[in-house]
Amino acid sequence: MDNFIKRMDEAMVQLCNYSDIVDEKCRDYGCGTEMSAREIHLLEAVHNHPDLNASELSEKLGHRKGTFSKMAHRLETSGLLIRYHNENNRKAVFYRLTEMGTRAYEGHYRFHERTSPATYEYFHYYTEEEQRTILDFIEHYTNYLKEYLK
Repeated sequence: MDNFIKRMDEAMVQLCNYSDIVDEKCRDYGCGTEMSAREIHLLEAVHNHPDLNASELSEKLGHRKGTFSKMAHRLETSGLLIRYHNENNRKAVFYRLTEMGTRAYEGHYRFHERTSPATYEYFHYYTEEEQRTILDFIEHYTNYLKEYLK
């Protein structure tokens, strides 16, 4: 295995491990309920993709259906989500944010406005071509992992 592959593999493992640590950290985004990063991003996906059903949201987020269902159930129980069925498809489960869920969603963006400017500034250090290369790599590697899991 060449040096690039070894270094990339080590970097990706470290990135994934730190991502897991970030995902486990819970915060209150202004609604009185502490949520993990995965949970707030589930709310974000529901808000941003109202036409997607639970299976499609699960896939979009890269979660197993069981993991997605457990998180959605917790968010429902906490009063952040409402489950419903579409008239056109009684079998599929859809979600929408409650008023409290919308407050959390909006609080999540206020959180990023306060904490992310330095991060965003750092990413603008890269040229547009470098940014495209980075995004292409992330998308390619994500697709590789999806296929690996099949």
